[in-house]
Amino acid sequence: MGGNNLFKVLFSTVKSKLSGLVSKLKIYTSWNFIQSKIVSKLRDFFSRLLDVRPKNKKDYFRVFGWLVSKRLAYALVIVIGVLSIWYLTSMQKVFTGDKAAQGMRTFRYNSVLLRMAEGNVRIKGKSGYLAYEGHVDKGKVNGQGTLYNPDAQTVYKGNFADSMYEGEGTTYYPNSNVHYEGTFHENLYEGEGILYREDGSTEYKGSFSSGMKNGEGILYGTASDPVYEGNFSYDHIVYTDLLGVETGKITECYSGDRMIYMGGGEFAVELTDIDAMYLARSDEENLDNSLQTIAVYVLSDEFHLGKSSAYSIDELKAMLGDPVYEGTSSVILPEAILINRLNETSRRFNGRVDMDYDATYNDVLDISSYDRDYVVYLYTFRRGEFLYRFICEGRDSGFEFYCIEPAK
Repeated sequence: MGGNNLFKVLFSTVKSKLSGLVSKLKIYTSWNFIQSKIVSKLRDFFSRLLDVRPKNKKDYFRVFGWLVSKRLAYALVIVIGVLSIWYLTSMQKVFTGDKAAQGMRTFRYNSVLLRMAEGNVRIKGKSGYLAYEGHVDKGKVNGQGTLYNPDAQTVYKGNFADSMYEGEGTTYYPNSNVHYEGTFHENLYEGEGILYREDGSTEYKGSFSSGMKNGEGILYGTASDPVYEGNFSYDHIVYTDLLGVETGKITECYSGDRMIYMGGGEFAVELTDIDAMYLARSDEENLDNSLQTIAVYVLSDEFHLGKSSAYSIDELKAMLGDPVYEGTSSVILPEAILINRLNETSRRFNGRVDMDYDATYNDVLDISSYDRDYVVYLYTFRRGEFLYRFICEGRDSGFEFYCIEPAK
């Protein structure tokens, strides 16, 4: 028992002597102490570093006759280096933060590192939304990818080249319905494609150029049923294709609603779904007594020629030159019909043209007479092999519709 007591006394004495050393070791080896020492050393270092006041001439660099403090130069170099390291570290966090969850790197749209990235990535827009997901090559969007708007709705899905729509792709309406699917060139429709209305119905299928219907195509009604197949030029039907052809060929290319008017040996057929009317009469030189179109009327107050458009008489003169005829004229049958058609929605010209007719069928009217003293104002222009006659209420009043005829 005496030996045990002696050992305890010895142990407690040694422990009391070493407790202070153990406490100091714990303090000196703790992370808080080490961190405080590092911060203190760095603070002293930067304090000395930023004390840029020169003490003598040796503390200057001479640059183009100017004296520049050496300490100031060293301080700027170190500050720039620290800021660069901080920026690269922060950007590394930005594009690697979602890597595990999404399987691809994520960049801000203005990230320097994005300019060096290749492969499949995600790009965030200015406000932080996911703007793009797909392939990039040295910072440019190239290859397959998907573009989104700030509401997380798909804007475009398909192929890119130099950050533009190129090749096969699909655009979408804000309601997620397809807007266009087909080929692109530099963000515009180019080549073959299908255009849809916002409600999902098909509007047009065929050739495009510079983002517009151009070339052969099919126009569809609101129920996605084809109504016209033919040539288009810069988003508009080439109505001259309907001129001087047998009416049977028009029946082959137009399958929409129509209204037939007969009177005085002439036939005026309204093609309701394409805002047009053709005038036809029997071709006596043909043994089968077939009907040939002699004029085409377009029920529009806009005139298009190539990429140019005209909405007034002055614009027509600038486009087509001086008119070959200008003045008043009594209406003929198709003009009387279209004037009455316009007056169904609002008063045009001098009101309706008085007309007597019999309804043979629901879509056929046999016109026995109409007011031939009804007067309109005409501007007639010649361009190439065609005459363009614009029907107006009065001089310089603007045109309501126009007619295309062969120039004789």
